[in-house]
Amino acid sequence: MKDKNESSRRKWDLMIGITLIVFGGLRLFNHFRTNADWELRSYLTILFIGYGIFLVYRYFQNKPES
Repeated sequence: MKDKNESSRRKWDLMIGITLIVFGGLRLFNHFRTNADWELRSYLTILFIGYGIFLVYRYFQNKPES
């Protein structure tokens, strides 16, 4: 049961990571198309993109034990 729950959690982490990267990148792209200033919102968006990259990296680094 624990193995199935951990596998499900890994898949959710991957999907959340990809979503953070894609939506964060689009938001940052649109922000800099309209406004070239660095604001708190820009830094927070970069942090979310970084966390998404971390989740995807962790998904591929931690192989499930068979």
